[in-house]
Amino acid sequence: MFHLLIVDDYPDQVESIAATIPLEELGIGEVYKAFSGAEALDMAKRCTVDIVITDILMPGMSGLELVKKIREGSKTTKCIFLSGHADFDYAKQAIELQSSHYLLKPVETDELIRTLTGVVAELHAEWQEIASRRRAVNTLREHLPLLGGELLNHLLQDRRYPRGVIADKMKMLDLPFASGDRVGMFIVRMEDGFDDFDDYDLSLMEFAVANIAEEIFGELYHIWHCKDAYDNLVFVLKAKKSGEEVSALPNDNGEEEWRPIEKMAASLHRSVSVYLKRSVSIAVAEQTGLLPEGLSRMHRICLFAVRRQIGGESDFFVTAREEPEQAIEGGLRVPYQPPLLLHLLETGSWERAAGKLSDIFAELAEKWPESPEYAQEVYFNVMGAFHYAAHRNGKQLGDIAGGATDVGADGSMQVSSLKQLRDRIHTVFARLMADAEHNTKDSRSIVVRRIHQLIAEDVSRDLSLQAISDHVRLHPAYISKVYRMETGMNLGDYVLQQRMELAAAMLLKDPNDKIYEIAERTGYMTTHYFSKVFKGYFGMTPLEYRERLNK
Repeated sequence: MFHLLIVDDYPDQVESIAATIPLEELGIGEVYKAFSGAEALDMAKRCTVDIVITDILMPGMSGLELVKKIREGSKTTKCIFLSGHADFDYAKQAIELQSSHYLLKPVETDELIRTLTGVVAELHAEWQEIASRRRAVNTLREHLPLLGGELLNHLLQDRRYPRGVIADKMKMLDLPFASGDRVGMFIVRMEDGFDDFDDYDLSLMEFAVANIAEEIFGELYHIWHCKDAYDNLVFVLKAKKSGEEVSALPNDNGEEEWRPIEKMAASLHRSVSVYLKRSVSIAVAEQTGLLPEGLSRMHRICLFAVRRQIGGESDFFVTAREEPEQAIEGGLRVPYQPPLLLHLLETGSWERAAGKLSDIFAELAEKWPESPEYAQEVYFNVMGAFHYAAHRNGKQLGDIAGGATDVGADGSMQVSSLKQLRDRIHTVFARLMADAEHNTKDSRSIVVRRIHQLIAEDVSRDLSLQAISDHVRLHPAYISKVYRMETGMNLGDYVLQQRMELAAAMLLKDPNDKIYEIAERTGYMTTHYFSKVFKGYFGMTPLEYRERLNK
């Protein structure tokens, strides 16, 4: 559904145009109203506007100036100019601004509807082109490095994909890698000298490091890199093997296949120091692995080497060896794979959070016989996320879930079986979700009550969507959607209903009240427009209504 903005310094003109447009038939979801160019521009900045119907000659900012400024921010917005002056200069400027149409006042209803129908068709065609596969493919190519890095990050975190899916993604991203390839890895930790950079400058320095790595490794290796969750640069390398590509794994001297990578990574370490004047530490995985299943293992080995062999120091170069005494391959994976349960709860993604819990317990069912600590790990990981979600909403989890959150005096969980643990966590989850949904529903009800109170206080005031949104300090699009969800009707229809009911009551209450006085007290600028709206609502003019009901 498209959004329409109507602009005229005569409010009656705006209201008249809005009242004659068959919104649903034309595919228009929202109608915004403005009575000056400045007000319209402010609304266009705050709201999505697809079509603008504007008078050309207005005090202050003209319609031509308004459209010019709107188009600076949105090239796709369609504009229809209205003017009482059949002046070629205006028409010429309108054409230069690529307006959809230039119509003369008074505009016939049928002509306006035909024009809007054509404009909506143009918008549909343009957005279909924007959303087309060809456009998507072109955009995808522009972002291949970023998307390739995102895929690598998922694999480092051991996110599981069906093998065919990974192959399709690599092909789509034009990556010279495939499942089953033997690859090596090293990670680069940015250290002294990088702390002073803001995000933009740091990204440039990371790009510089990647460029140096490409120069050093590019002749012998395909390179795939990303920035991991710990802000390290991770490089995955595959030897070039066919055609003009050079074999390097293993090399001619019979060295282990990771040795050439280690040598070149040492060169990268030195080059960053010399040419970027900054300090980094590099950890090279001693063993190669198969893609994709070997990536997370090599990554963990490199991280362990940084943590154990380098720690808080800087400017180190180490070979990362798998330590037999370290249970690198053990432990739980799912609770720490993105998206984290905590993040799903924070964004209100309850269905996905429920799926995450199912995956966590499926893994725990496999690990349960190995050690009771896995159950404790799950319990405190999940309950920590629950506590965080509750506190973010200004509540204590214990107040929401009651005794389901109890732990022993020593801090241990009070469960004796997998089923008991699952039931307890699902109970807390269900109560947390119900509380959040209640809060959302309650907040929406409060918004509706505030709107009704505003309208009831003075129905003659400006009750446009923008005016109401300013009063309740919420976005017009949000107010419009919430009001429709909560009441089943459009906010504009409710305002009209309240004004017409008040007008009808005033007509019956005192036969001496003048029609123009009733129009003013119900928010209408002119008697003519009030009568037109009243007849459209009741099927008769105000005078006919008074005469018929007072007989």
